[in-house]
Amino acid sequence: MRYALERFITDIKDAIAATGKVPVDLIEITTPKPNIPADRTFVAFKAAKALRIDPAKLAAELAATIAPPPDSLIGEVTATGAFLNFSLHPQRLAVAVLNEIETAGEAYGTVADGAGRTVVIDYSSPNIAKRMHVGHIRSTIIGQALVHIFRALGYRVIGDNHLGDWGTQFGIILAAMQRYGRPQSEGEAAMAELEALYARYNAEMNNDSALEEEARRWSLALERGDPEARSLWQWCVDLSLRAAQRNYDRLGIRFDYAYGESFYEAMLPEVIEEALRSEAAFRDIDGAVVAELDKLPKFIIQRNDGGTVYMTRDIATIKFRLQTFNPSHIIYVVDARQELHFRQLFAIVRAMGYARDVELVHVPFGVITTSDGQPLSTKKGNMVYLEALLDDAVARARALVDAKSPDLSPEERATIAEVVGIGAVIYNDLYQDPRRNITLDWDRMLSIEGNSAAYLQYSHARCRSILRRAADEGVALAEADLTLLTHPSEQRLIRHLARLPEALREAGARYAPFVIADWCYTTAREFGIFFEQCPVLRAETPTLRAARLRLVAATANALRNGLALLGIRAPERM
Repeated sequence: MRYALERFITDIKDAIAATGKVPVDLIEITTPKPNIPADRTFVAFKAAKALRIDPAKLAAELAATIAPPPDSLIGEVTATGAFLNFSLHPQRLAVAVLNEIETAGEAYGTVADGAGRTVVIDYSSPNIAKRMHVGHIRSTIIGQALVHIFRALGYRVIGDNHLGDWGTQFGIILAAMQRYGRPQSEGEAAMAELEALYARYNAEMNNDSALEEEARRWSLALERGDPEARSLWQWCVDLSLRAAQRNYDRLGIRFDYAYGESFYEAMLPEVIEEALRSEAAFRDIDGAVVAELDKLPKFIIQRNDGGTVYMTRDIATIKFRLQTFNPSHIIYVVDARQELHFRQLFAIVRAMGYARDVELVHVPFGVITTSDGQPLSTKKGNMVYLEALLDDAVARARALVDAKSPDLSPEERATIAEVVGIGAVIYNDLYQDPRRNITLDWDRMLSIEGNSAAYLQYSHARCRSILRRAADEGVALAEADLTLLTHPSEQRLIRHLARLPEALREAGARYAPFVIADWCYTTAREFGIFFEQCPVLRAETPTLRAARLRLVAATANALRNGLALLGIRAPERM
């Protein structure tokens, strides 16, 4: 589908080209600055220089010459200095945008830019045998939003939960279970017990070299396929996945694959040999295999005892993804503290000859802090675990829903509280630049005013409420004359609804879900202004009432689609 704004830009280029004054390759259309009362601009400097003419004169001649066809989306054309400004035709815009939203429905905003290409998105990646906490939620939420965004852009998307199920820490866990016994509980309780066993063994190991050696022995036994070590390890993996899935279900997280680090075990010897053969790495004096590339700090891909490290497995992961999925992009959603690791990883795989035509992208993010700015930390004793965080969000949302909607049944209120609470957690992360640290501020997160998920969800619910009342009153939307939607607040809302495909493309290009969040917030705000200034059910005429109701329906549709890109549900009632 070619959306209204795309057709508008095409109309502008065609209109300029039709004058015969500017070659097609010199026609570039831009978005004007906010203080310019126009929708798109042709800046004449470059063309005027090539044509050896004064840019202001060229713009004025074009403005006097251009005559858009009757069905064009071009409205007014004016010249201001070297700027040729184009405004959308209000009536034709209203008809075009509302009709395409109604026709596309849930697909409104989607494009086919990525058709035929594959993107792999690596996100969430919790460590096995540890509870998921707020440190995992950012990768999980940002990654899932990018999955939605790239699918809407037309790409085949592979969402991979790269589980931390391998490495030296498992030597300690296995040794601890052998020493103290395996947890007998299930779910988060069993995960907490495993963490306690790990901490206990680690503390004792600091004063007992024999315990350190025992943990090291278990780590090597696991890598070498010892049956007892593998059995204990598999029990930990299964337990952790069951516990994590409950959180994923509540957040609406869906992975295509959950390949842990262990999946790549058989590839590691070959990867190490390839790194040496390509001279991307070399064997150090102590026997370790190391690399030193692009003036980056030296790093290990094999220990001197033959054990592997994260880097080894990450190289194997890229090789597997290239061979299996043939992607155009591999995107890693991992916190900013790992930036050096990814610079080293991308450098070595390119030195080994992999991924030469593939975008390797690290999307970094900051940490979550308390309301007084303190980082959350297990060591500090203020860590918030994911299950508890979601429970708290839903409980707070339930109190809000009970106060605002006492007429709803308890079952309806419970459902809405789950949607609003989970939405608050997701939006609190996605509405801002991921590099920023974010704060748990429940009053702001659950406010039905300002930039919050509850405000956006309430705006959608208000739209749906208006439409239900209209249906109850028997209003016929077929009577609508969309050319009547010329009030400034109607036009601002329609213009903004038309921007969803643009916002989607920008979000994908910048790997930035906050672009969609900003579009959603502006939609809700513009709808609020329209609702205050333009009576809907009490409009002056039946045809205007029907037209405004169709604008309300289009707003609900587009806002629901925008929220869905963020992984947030839009309730019918609040």
